[in-house]
Formats: sequence, structure tokens, C-alpha cells
Amino acid sequence: MAHPASDPPHERRPSILPFPVELTLVTVVYFLAGKLGLSLAYGNTSASAVWPATGIALAALLVGGRRLWPSVFIGAFLVNVTTAGTVLTSLGIAAGNTLEAVLGALAVRRFANGVQAFDRAGDTLRFVLVALGAAMVSATVGLTTLYLGGLAPGPDLGSMWLTWWLGDSGGALIIAPALILWSHERSVRWTRTQVMEGSALLFAVAVVAQIVFGWLWPVSDLWSSLKFLCMPVLIWATLRFDQPIAVTLVVLISALALVGFLRDEPPTMGWTRNQSLMLLQVFMAITAITTLALAAVVAERKRAAHSARQTLVNLREAMAELEAFNHSLAHDLRSPLGAILQYADILEEDFRQTLGIQGRLHLERIRSSGRRIRLVLDQLTQFARVAREVSGKSRVDMTSIARAAYAEVQTGVQMKPGLEFQLPDLPPGHGNAELLVRVFSNLLDNAAKFTRPRESPRVEVGGREGEAENTYFVADNGIGFDPQFGELVFQPFRRAGADSQLEGSGLGLAIVAKIVRNHGGRVWAESDGATGARFYFTLPNAETTH
Repeated sequence: MAHPASDPPHERRPSILPFPVELTLVTVVYFLAGKLGLSLAYGNTSASAVWPATGIALAALLVGGRRLWPSVFIGAFLVNVTTAGTVLTSLGIAAGNTLEAVLGALAVRRFANGVQAFDRAGDTLRFVLVALGAAMVSATVGLTTLYLGGLAPGPDLGSMWLTWWLGDSGGALIIAPALILWSHERSVRWTRTQVMEGSALLFAVAVVAQIVFGWLWPVSDLWSSLKFLCMPVLIWATLRFDQPIAVTLVVLISALALVGFLRDEPPTMGWTRNQSLMLLQVFMAITAITTLALAAVVAERKRAAHSARQTLVNLREAMAELEAFNHSLAHDLRSPLGAILQYADILEEDFRQTLGIQGRLHLERIRSSGRRIRLVLDQLTQFARVAREVSGKSRVDMTSIARAAYAEVQTGVQMKPGLEFQLPDLPPGHGNAELLVRVFSNLLDNAAKFTRPRESPRVEVGGREGEAENTYFVADNGIGFDPQFGELVFQPFRRAGADSQLEGSGLGLAIVAKIVRNHGGRVWAESDGATGARFYFTLPNAETTH
């Protein structure tokens, strides 16, 4: 049977130490941290503005599980009973500290994603709220115990409660994040450049901490008022290093600030020693919150960028596999398709007289279907071979390109006699000439097919020069397409027209779009659905192409 105060195995990290050793270790560390905190208790011997033990307790229960609560209770009891107060007040304070840690750990798991609280900014802010709220429990229970035991005068309760709360909040916000983040399994492998930058960052922290806190030698009140100078080095750490480094520097700056505080002379601005320490803790708590939030945002962006890069790699691998499959499929189908067409020719040549009119008609339909399949295979292969990134770009005579494409279409398409073809001089383009021929060829092929039903078919090619890009078009007076499908005609296997009797693979316009977009251009189409269609594409000017 599981212990009632223990966590399910998935909610705590496995330990390499036996449980009794863990309990003892946490108790000792908590006791030492508590002794350090009470040594800085200036207002009341049981209330300190510095209480790192809270951070140790919260981290221990989050990382090791709630089963470690006895360590917190025993450690807190020993700290107080060996410092001031009675056994009963020490037990009450220990109960409050334990309740603070248990409730804080439960709330962090429930509302802030547990030990992953610093992975996202939203969870980090919820951790902050939980830490501030849990600290109220310890301050309230502890002071109530001292008041009932006659060790806390009534007029001082407000100041003592604030001191206690600030101390516990600071411990939870400064110490706990560093312990939790470093508890994650990680391997620190820095390059030579990172080691040099890390050394420079550490030196900058030492210099700034001396300027504003005087941890080596005292500084004037003027310099100590410039505590905000700590933020640039913490931002540097957050942007250039990972979260554990950033929060560790917050702990380091807090330690140097405390050393500077202890070296300083008694305050001269009318503040008591305890008030000065409380103000210092407020500054460090706000610094910790800001650093934690910024580090979480940066970590989220890094993970998103890594995920995007991995997705791109996976997509490229999938595209490569798809293209290989497409090539293999096309290759494997060509041989039986060629045999079908060849045997159809043999049948017509050897058995033309015996087939009769109906037989020859069926034979022609076989050949027509075979040629259509071969066209689809050719277009599939062409679609797969269009490069993702266009190479070999240069200045291209677009007029000559269009004329060459039209001559190619004339030999391969059953063009209606009398088709009017208009081609004025086009502005030069910048790109791969071989691929741009395919653009015009597919657009002209499409225009020639869909103008066959017209009595006076007409195809026009035009272009205009722009500041950043040149625009070209191929227009026809064919049957057009439904305007609502203007965005879809460039997708694979989408037919521009409604006439299913016209030959085609449904890939011609998709190839056009792929080539143009790989050149950095745009492509679109317009039609009223009755009087023709107009297909546009753009190419960036050479001066704007990188």
C-alpha cells in the first residue's frame, strides 16, 4: 500500500539514493539554510527577510515527492528550537513551514505543470503566484504560534508578518527554480566560444554586483541606487544561455548582494537594518520573477524554432520519398503502357481489314487512352523534378522564351486552325530559362485546348515591368472557368475548365505554380466563366533577387 503522503511514481523523479539518505540530506540542508536565515533576523529572532529554506523545501517536494515532508518538518523544528522559542512554538512554526511546502508543491503540480513549470511563460507566472500564496501560510501560522506563545508583541505583528512573507517568497522565487531546473537530466557541453562568453558574463556579474552592492568593498548610496544595472547581464544570460544558467546567476547576484549588505555600515537614510534587508529582498524577488518569465519566453521560442526545423527536415524527407515513389511508379508503368500502344499499332497494321469500322474505333480509343496515360506520367515526372530551389538564374529574354514555348505547343497539341496568337515584346525576366519555357509552354498548351470550341480562337501573351517585379500573362477567349475556383486551378489534378472531354493531366497549372513560386514570384488566374481566362505570374527583378 502506498504511503498516503507519497506521490505516484510518475510525479516524482527517480532517486539514486535510498529514501532514508534522502530524508537525512534534505533535513541537513534545510537546517543549515534555516540557520543562515535566522542569523539575519533583525526584527524578531524567529522572523527573517532571508529564508532560502523555503526554496529548498519546495524544490525537494516537487522533485523528490511529498514523501519528503518529514525532512521539512524536522529541519524547521530543529532550526527554531535551537535558536529561540519553546518546543511548542517550534512545533507550530515547523507545522506552518511544512504546510507551506506541501500546499505549494500540490498547487504547482495542479496549476503550473509541476517540475516543468518553467517550460512556458504561463506556467512560470502561475508558479510565481503559488509561491507568493504559499508563503502566506507559513507567515500566518508561524506568527499565530509565536503570538499565542507570548513571543510576538501585538504591535509588531504586521511588520513581522511582512518580513516573514518576504523571506519565504524570496526563497521560493530565487532558490527553488534553480534547484528544480538543475534537477532535470541534462549534459552541459559548451564550445570554446561559449566558455569564453560564459567567463565574460561571470566577470560582468561580479563587476556589476560590486558597483551596486559593494560585495568586495563598500560603495556610496548613489551607486547602490543603481540596482537596475543587474538586469542587462541577466538579459544577456537569458538570451545567450539556457534557463539554469540564468536562474543560477540570479542566485549568485542575491548572494553577492547579501554579502554587500553585511559589509555595509548601518543605514544612514532613517531605515532600520531589517527594513533595508526587506527592500533588498523585494528587489531580488522582482528580479527573479522578471528573469524567470523572460527565460521561459526565450525557451518557448527556441523550442518552437527547433520544432519548425525538425518539421522542415521531416517534410523534406517525406517529399524526397514521395518523389522517389513517383519516379519509380512512372518508370514501372511506362513499359506495360508502351507495350499496349505498340500492340495497338500492330493490330491496326495487321488486322485493319478484319477489324471493321467498329473495331478500328475501339482500337483508336485504346490508343487515345494510352496516350493520355503517358501524358499524365510525363507530367507527374515533370512535377516531381521541379527543383525546390531554382539554380542557374540569369537575365532571360522572355519574348524568345514565349515564342519557343508556342512553337513547342504547336507541334504537340491539336490546335484549331486559324488560332490568333498575339505576342508583343515582353520585359526581360530573371530566372532559369529552361524552367520558364515550361511555364509558358503549359500556359499556352492550356489556352490552346480551351479555345478549340470557339469559332475564332485567340491567345494573347503580354507583360509589364514593375519596380520590384515584372508581371506576365497568358489570356485566351476559351470556355474559361468558374470564378469561385480561381484559387484552386493551380492545385494538382484540378482542371481549369469544365469540359472533361479535353485531354490533360490536371498537373500543367500546378507545375506552373511550383516553378513560379520557386523563383520567388506569384501566380493567379481570372475568369468570368464564359468569355475566356487570364493567367498571371510574376518574377522578381534581378536587383531585388537575393
